[in-house]
Amino acid sequence: MNRVLGCLLVLCMLGIGGCAANRFSAYRRLVGFQLAGEFPVSGRYDKAVADSRSGTVFVLDKATQEIHIFRRGQQINSIGGLGFERSNFQRLTDIGVDSDGGLLALDSAQKLLRKFSPEGLVTGELEFTTLRQPELFCIGGDGNLFLYDAASSEIVCFSQLDGAELYRFGRFELQLPVTLDCNRDYLYAYSEATDSSSVFYLLGQYKETLPGQVIFDAFNNPVRVTDVVPVYPSRLPKLLSVNGDTLVVQYPDQIQLHKILYGRGDGAAQ
Repeated sequence: MNRVLGCLLVLCMLGIGGCAANRFSAYRRLVGFQLAGEFPVSGRYDKAVADSRSGTVFVLDKATQEIHIFRRGQQINSIGGLGFERSNFQRLTDIGVDSDGGLLALDSAQKLLRKFSPEGLVTGELEFTTLRQPELFCIGGDGNLFLYDAASSEIVCFSQLDGAELYRFGRFELQLPVTLDCNRDYLYAYSEATDSSSVFYLLGQYKETLPGQVIFDAFNNPVRVTDVVPVYPSRLPKLLSVNGDTLVVQYPDQIQLHKILYGRGDGAAQ
């Protein structure tokens, strides 16, 4: 099997682009949010992502190197932990959801992006030998894979077709980002150190820096946590993430799921 075909099969196995055609979606105007679910958690987590189709929420705990899996508010499994087995991690730094609802987990020490089934079984992995310290990742709307390399402080784009490195950007423009997210047009990274979000076009051109954490839905509508929930000094949400029309908001003791509500939007996306 040649290298190109091998990489393509690995990317398809991971649910990363190239396995389904991108579909055009007309712009839709965001009009509000509706609480779709909430459940208590113990301890502070570093990231939570959701697959709205199965009602599954994956929660990252860097301190224990574990990922806790919740379904409809009930914990169904915990995976990971420090170790050298295929289901363990040596330095777990980021998680995400792939196109078929599976879990993707990035091990920075091993330079591996590992795929798990929604229930927590290992199903594949992809190695990034050209990176020195991959910390964060996201999948663009075009199917290409983006990873933040903390050693060089830049974002590296890998092709959905053959896994080859395409280009790098963001050097000297990123300051210790803690999240990296993409949609079909934008890539955006949030830095807690500066409490700001750096926004780039997917081809790497810098767009703007916005105050606070800003994420974008599939139609390029910007969303801040204060748009979704009231914020009180005694109960500050930590971070939020988006997958499809579902937003995840993290509190120290609770995770909330909010459905994005759309009206009939005409005109071009922002």
